[in-house]
Amino acid sequence: MHMPPRPIPRGPRRRGRRFVSTVLLRVGIPVVVAGVLLSIAFATLPRPAAGTAAGADSGPAIAAEHRSTLVSFADARDRLDDSGRPFVVTVIGDSTGDQPGEWVDLAFRELAESLDRPLIQHPWDILTGSYLPEISFNEDAPSAPIVVWNGSASGKTGQYSLAHFDTLVPAQPDIVIFNHGLNNVQKPKTVAPQLTALVAEIERYWPESVGYAAILENPRFDDWSAAHTAVIDNVSSWLAENQAVRPIDTHAAYLASPTPELLLLPDLLHPSPEGSALTAATVLDALRR
Repeated sequence: MHMPPRPIPRGPRRRGRRFVSTVLLRVGIPVVVAGVLLSIAFATLPRPAAGTAAGADSGPAIAAEHRSTLVSFADARDRLDDSGRPFVVTVIGDSTGDQPGEWVDLAFRELAESLDRPLIQHPWDILTGSYLPEISFNEDAPSAPIVVWNGSASGKTGQYSLAHFDTLVPAQPDIVIFNHGLNNVQKPKTVAPQLTALVAEIERYWPESVGYAAILENPRFDDWSAAHTAVIDNVSSWLAENQAVRPIDTHAAYLASPTPELLLLPDLLHPSPEGSALTAATVLDALRR
């Protein structure tokens, strides 16, 4: 008899993050930079008031209401070409992207550097249920920043993201990337309703303005491999029903490797550094199209 899976385990958080104050204005800063900072302030204003949060069970009916009006991922991504405005990304996911050096950090550092834009990352702290101080990168770049609210939560499913929605999604995003599934192996059929409810909740605050992508996560080669395959099937079916959402198929990218097990840590679950780099590259491919 298999024991129920434990939440994805994580070691102590790595030290050495360089936290940067949110107060960036200094004496002598050019007026154009001040204008960019004002744009950042508007990009991070609290959302407009809405009703109570939607639970996973109420998601499918709401999603059907909005499905035909969702902004395509490509149209939302095209805002990235406007270097004069901040581009805001929200990641809603699990521990495969919650640490420095994992796919969220790798992908957006590379994107910011290639576009010569500053990067402001907000890491989620599962202990406090809130965001840690921001991390800045490429600060001297002349354009408006890419702002990433990295709501990746170790060991959690989309239900956790729904429960913490008000804090997890504090500002209007241009795109939202879902990265849930690895922790849904006990109940594979829950992943699609949770994604549906998350889309519905975002659409209630910012209708017809946000682009969505969903990652088909890396394979598992532990005792829950078959259950995770069922999760992938459920996410794939959900994506087929929601054509405006961009699939990011890291699952296939891993399996295309002759030795996919080597892309995972010894737990046969979490990506190794090479696996994180592959996930980041697959996400960047979607963002660059």
